[in-house]
Amino acid sequence: MRRLAVDRRALRGAAVSLLAVVLALAVSLLVIALSGAPVGDAARAMWDGVFGSPAQFGATLTKFVPLVLAAVGWVVASRAGRLNVGLEGQILAGGTTAAVVGLHLSGLPMAVHLPLAVLAGAAGGAALGGIAAWLWARRGVNDFIATLLLTLITTQIVSWLANGPMEEPTGTLGQSSPVADSARWPVLLARTTLRWDIVLVVVVVLAAAYVLRRTVVGYRLRLTGANPSAAKATGTRTRLVGVGALCTSAAVAGVAGSSLVLAAPAGNLAPGFSANYGFDGIVVALLARNNPLACIPAALLLAALRQGGGLMEARVGISSGLVTATQAVVILLVTGSAWLVERRRSRRPAATAAEQPARVTEGANS
Repeated sequence: MRRLAVDRRALRGAAVSLLAVVLALAVSLLVIALSGAPVGDAARAMWDGVFGSPAQFGATLTKFVPLVLAAVGWVVASRAGRLNVGLEGQILAGGTTAAVVGLHLSGLPMAVHLPLAVLAGAAGGAALGGIAAWLWARRGVNDFIATLLLTLITTQIVSWLANGPMEEPTGTLGQSSPVADSARWPVLLARTTLRWDIVLVVVVVLAAAYVLRRTVVGYRLRLTGANPSAAKATGTRTRLVGVGALCTSAAVAGVAGSSLVLAAPAGNLAPGFSANYGFDGIVVALLARNNPLACIPAALLLAALRQGGGLMEARVGISSGLVTATQAVVILLVTGSAWLVERRRSRRPAATAAEQPARVTEGANS
């Protein structure tokens, strides 16, 4: 019965997210119609931008990779009750450290150099997340504020590095030289931008889903996020759990940053290379209702909107800012529906004492 209740909750959450997407797309189409642009032409341009050719579809999957990784990073932190809104900065930090390894450890075989660069990206992201975690755990600084402000600082540091110490030899392009070929992900599909870094999605998503659902570590994360008092009563060191969640979340974001550098066609460090993937990853996680497996279809949707929006703007003249507006509507609908569901639950009669432990455990999954 308990398993059935969990399945029903998951199906209800998926239905709410799907409805939010449909309504958001309907609102977007209404805005297009009110602006006087042909809705049919806009829809065809969006479709062609995503599926019009192997190159277009490959570009969609290329955008899909960092979106999924950033979303999983958010999920890990939020399961422990932490708000890591600094994913963007951690992506920048991870991409920078990966670029350093890719540039300055040339001569190594790919089997060694590429994994080192990816691990350097994870370490760079984790280091930045560790600063926020220390400020929260030791100084009582709100993790939301700490991660956000560190992102602003990191953005300026990366811009300075790309235009200064790490700039290419001519000193005119405002970016670094390309990393060594041995540190770059090989092409997966010819004549596309899709590279083998997509395997990171499978590894990270499956690992996150397994750890969160099947291990003691995952149970402590969920219990800490759902009820810190109950977690302390079981002997869980909730502060340590929160620090670990923030650092792990940042490490996953750092891996996303390494992918944006090591799998990019140019393969170099440039200001703003993160392209708001960190913030969009939060949208993906909210749409997936903090379920790692559900992050895959949610990220595919947002990657398609990103990719198709560019062609829609070029062909029909509709601003790609409509994609951002669509994401905002999705967030409002998903969070609003979640609030309504929780309010409806709170009106139900209190659970019996025998049901309470199960509620605490399952509450950590929602």
